[in-house]
Amino acid sequence: MDIIQKAKELGQMIGDSEEMLNLKESEAEIEQDDRARTLMNDYKLLQVELVKATREKRDSAIIEEIKGRLVSKQEEINHYDVTARYLTAKKIFDGFMKEINDVIIYSITGEEPCSSGKCSSCGGGCSK
Repeated sequence: MDIIQKAKELGQMIGDSEEMLNLKESEAEIEQDDRARTLMNDYKLLQVELVKATREKRDSAIIEEIKGRLVSKQEEINHYDVTARYLTAKKIFDGFMKEINDVIIYSITGEEPCSSGKCSSCGGGCSK
């Protein structure tokens, strides 16, 4: 059994999965929609602006104002159909990849990837 060959097969199966196809479709939809692209780009710029302001230890009022604009932009993204579909597809794909990774970890270690004894190390994000 060639491990690299099995990894390639797994990668191909992931690439052909419904989850990946939906994500790619929603990404393509964003690329074709000016408003969606603008919303996503604006959000990224606001994130950069917030990080910069925080690193520069700017006045807390300025940081709070940027955070408010970021939250507002996130709400716009959540309520615009094209970007909302993308976020949903990404969340589903990310969960799918986590599940695959969890199976691989379990197969290697014999332990649940996020058992109750390990949640403090993984941030407690368990759904179990």
